[in-house]
Amino acid sequence: MAWFQEWFGEEYLELYSYRDSTEARQQVAFFCSRFGKLRGPVLDLACGNGRHVSELQAAGYSAVGCDLSFTLLHSGLTEYAPMPLVRADMRHLPFCDASFVGLVNFFTSFGYFSDEDENAQVVREMSRVMRGGAVFLFDYLNVAHELQRMIDRERRTTPIGEVIIERWYDGSDRSFNKRITIGPRRYLERVRGYDLGEITAMFTASGLAIQDAFGDFAGSKYRGGSPRLILMGRKQQ
Repeated sequence: MAWFQEWFGEEYLELYSYRDSTEARQQVAFFCSRFGKLRGPVLDLACGNGRHVSELQAAGYSAVGCDLSFTLLHSGLTEYAPMPLVRADMRHLPFCDASFVGLVNFFTSFGYFSDEDENAQVVREMSRVMRGGAVFLFDYLNVAHELQRMIDRERRTTPIGEVIIERWYDGSDRSFNKRITIGPRRYLERVRGYDLGEITAMFTASGLAIQDAFGDFAGSKYRGGSPRLILMGRKQQ
């Protein structure tokens, strides 16, 4: 079983509980400040428990969430107001061509697959379901920043018990890896690290034009040491 099929459950929600509605509201406000109101549906790809979907709806957007984890989706329907959520693999989205006028992808929900073409397939699917001229926000890690700040090992006390987190970078496949140990249970996170040039090439090949690159949700321009790589742009007509 792939790591992303095992890890995104109740323990994941507890470990990242600080990623809450307040943060989602600020990030949605940033999206709104750049693109304003949109007439048509917006897809939150890899939406998790739907916290951004809920905030997008509150901001007046017609939002739809999509995620592979049944546990995360069910949690969102329990925690938030009813909202349209779809369970699906991001490599094979169950939506018609040109369905959405906007697409968002938050919290480094990309680069999950060891096969390079599978990651590129995600971008192709993003483009396929977007209309010509549709806008996007893509929130990803900054490789240089992550390498500089990486903590090899840390221990946390959480409501679910003691958690040990081990991190390493694998240069052979350029992946950031995280081993999470919670009592007798052990999970893995793995994300392929792409730089701005690589992502630009991938997006351009799928007809997605990057217009701005930001380093955080305060709107700072992206630089080598920025904490995030946040891309905004449009699908070509």
